[in-house]
Amino acid sequence: MRKHSHTAKQLKFLSPRARKLLSVLFAAGLFFLALLSLSHYVKDPETVTSAAGGGKATAGGKSRRGLISSVGRIATHQTAAGASSGTPQPVKLLLASHNRLFWYFVENSTVQVLHEGQGVHYGVFPGEHTPGGRLKTVWNVIRPHNWHPKTSEEHLVQFDADTGAEVSRVRLESRFTHDAVRRGDKVYVANTEGGEVQELSFPTMKKLRSMRLFTLRQHVNTLAPLEDGAVWVVLHNLGQSDAVKVDLTARPEPRVAATLKSVGTKSHGLVAWRSQFVLLDSENSGLVAIDPASGVLTRLWQAPASEAPPKFLKGLCVVDDVAYFGVNVWGSREARDSPTNDAELAAVDLATGRLLWRRSVPTHGLLNIVAAPHLGEQSTYRAMASAGGVAAPSAAIGTIRDADAAAAAVGAGALDRGAASAGGRQRRGGRRREAAEQAKAGKIAATSGGGSDVTDAELVGGINDTRVIAATQQLIDMGYRPRTNGRWSSGLPRLDLKIKDTPQGWEAGISLPLLRVNIEKLRERVLSMDDDMWNPLAASARTNAGIDGRKDNMNKYKPGVEALYMVFSDQSTENVYRFPYYEYFKDVVEPLIEQIVGKEDMNKVVRLQFARMKPGSEIKAHKDMGGYARFAHRIHLPVITHPNVSFLVCPNMERQRAQRRMAAGEGDCAQIPMEAGMVFELNNRVLHKVLNRSQVKRVQLVVDVAETPRTPRRLKPGTVCNYQNAVVVCPKDSVLPLS
Repeated sequence: MRKHSHTAKQLKFLSPRARKLLSVLFAAGLFFLALLSLSHYVKDPETVTSAAGGGKATAGGKSRRGLISSVGRIATHQTAAGASSGTPQPVKLLLASHNRLFWYFVENSTVQVLHEGQGVHYGVFPGEHTPGGRLKTVWNVIRPHNWHPKTSEEHLVQFDADTGAEVSRVRLESRFTHDAVRRGDKVYVANTEGGEVQELSFPTMKKLRSMRLFTLRQHVNTLAPLEDGAVWVVLHNLGQSDAVKVDLTARPEPRVAATLKSVGTKSHGLVAWRSQFVLLDSENSGLVAIDPASGVLTRLWQAPASEAPPKFLKGLCVVDDVAYFGVNVWGSREARDSPTNDAELAAVDLATGRLLWRRSVPTHGLLNIVAAPHLGEQSTYRAMASAGGVAAPSAAIGTIRDADAAAAAVGAGALDRGAASAGGRQRRGGRRREAAEQAKAGKIAATSGGGSDVTDAELVGGINDTRVIAATQQLIDMGYRPRTNGRWSSGLPRLDLKIKDTPQGWEAGISLPLLRVNIEKLRERVLSMDDDMWNPLAASARTNAGIDGRKDNMNKYKPGVEALYMVFSDQSTENVYRFPYYEYFKDVVEPLIEQIVGKEDMNKVVRLQFARMKPGSEIKAHKDMGGYARFAHRIHLPVITHPNVSFLVCPNMERQRAQRRMAAGEGDCAQIPMEAGMVFELNNRVLHKVLNRSQVKRVQLVVDVAETPRTPRRLKPGTVCNYQNAVVVCPKDSVLPLS
């Protein structure tokens, strides 16, 4: 009070003009503060939306991961960069089983049953909405159980989305209906027994036409109308499954316009995610993605092979880059609607292939459909955003994609058209990004001492696999971007040997993904081999040749690993020998090598061998020191493998030792995803190791290719050569020129 009184006395001594000026300044200050506050209030919601709903892409183009709280139940997922700009919401799903239709709330693992006890539930799509856009009704197929059914009638039933009260029903002219989906004012029904795709009018459900294109054995089970005038159909085939595109506008009759062969075994589901189709390889308990432009299939997740009883997957929905699907115990028909037969629901992060969780859900029977009709009519065949609507296409790591073109490619299913132009756009986009990154940072060229940076589009080659993309990006983030020098005659790039053959060989990069190849014929040949062919003593005594003098080295670093030689060289790579077994595998191996390096470089192969790892065995951490590592490129092609086989590269361990830093740990290793058919060039001058924690005998084709031609010599069957001081010494009378 005393201070305030003192101030008032001071103001009295000011002139009236001064007091007036002071009042004006005070009022102006208050006005400025009000404007500043209003400006902050206007900008703040935009900032919150950007942070929660996607915002800017992070460095390297990494997708944002689904977030799960420490409680283990919260599953409010952030969308990937470029997805729906709305704020992500808690995820809820509509599940349809052999006994009930119910909402499942992912956040707290609670359920709300809409209908149960009347039959088998298939096919889910939205019906009416409130004026405010809230889902009011849902449509669902109810058909009698096919185990001693009391009726053959099947219906499309409209339920209140909140209470489950029946609003209306329409009888279907269909038998064993397996799917019903909506696109605008059309509904498509899978009449499995009739081999038909039926087109109905929405909302009257009046049948417009029946398109009988398939047989009962082909077992139509999934429909995905990804574009106007076309619908993708999954054909179960009671075995090896296909996905086909039906042209609804073809004249005089609709016809199959494109086919993706061998998408799995007894497959279900088809969801367009980014530029791929995600499907369930149901009988093999796997989640896969297939590139519709090339037909290349990628395994995203696999249930453990040791899991008993085996699981069968059905029902697929993708929300915020997370795939939700049913995991069922496959039983007899009479048990499939048992109240005690509860399925599991699994959630897998598609960007990483990581299993987020698996939970038992009260399905009271086989789980058939997983949907999110409140997010949109496309929830069973397009990736959705929890904020509502279809998730926007998202760029893969290291590339700049034209999102509209990618979405169009998926919708059109461009199997053999437009792939070249799309690839050209991708390469050009990658080079633009690369140039911008180098101009900004200037790091890569300065540290490598030569060679060329791999363009962004070439970082994963022809392997469009989320795990390979993530692993490649991880190595780049660790400081190991691939450096190339020249190309094979096939057009594929190769690592820079000059950098590789230095004390800092890791600067050439660690792994260069090249492409995927079809290994079915090679795999069949390997599986049909007599086991004695893997025994160097038995085989060399009869039909192949052998190398003596390498046993100690093999036992030290590769105990439990068997080698089968087709081409071998001494360490200098100058003396190359072709083994008799080369002829046995020639027809299935040569086409693959030619696809990788090209016909003109086939005469540069210096080593070619199979390596078979026994279950539980380990290739210990090592790096290759011979001339075959210094003067040749090491190419790996997995033939028989398993998700529990780990191929690890450990460049940080070596680099830190070289720089005399503290010893590195296991965290300095990175795993290279190696699925059967994937082809990689590996920098074998860097520490690497392999662990086989599976129950299968893992088989890898290993090829060493020089950059200059070699003239191999043939060995007679039964020849035994000695490996002395890194030189292969063979009996002269057992060595023949190539015929």
